[in-house]
Amino acid sequence: LLRNRVSAQQARERKKAYLSDLETRVNDLEKKNSELKEKLSTLQNENQMLRQILKNTTASRRGTNGGANNAE
Repeated sequence: LLRNRVSAQQARERKKAYLSDLETRVNDLEKKNSELKEKLSTLQNENQMLRQILKNTTASRRGTNGGANNAE
């Protein structure tokens, strides 16, 4: 009976340690996920700005080239 109680107590302690470890991992992964979402948002904004700059640059070059061709 005593051995059974000790074994049950040890099982509860192992389960508690396992759950504690899982909670720690969840917290770490949630933090990492937040950081990655923020980085993704930043990179998407940067990508959008660069695409707009490229679009404007391409449009202005076409305008310049078109003007040069008209002058000929």
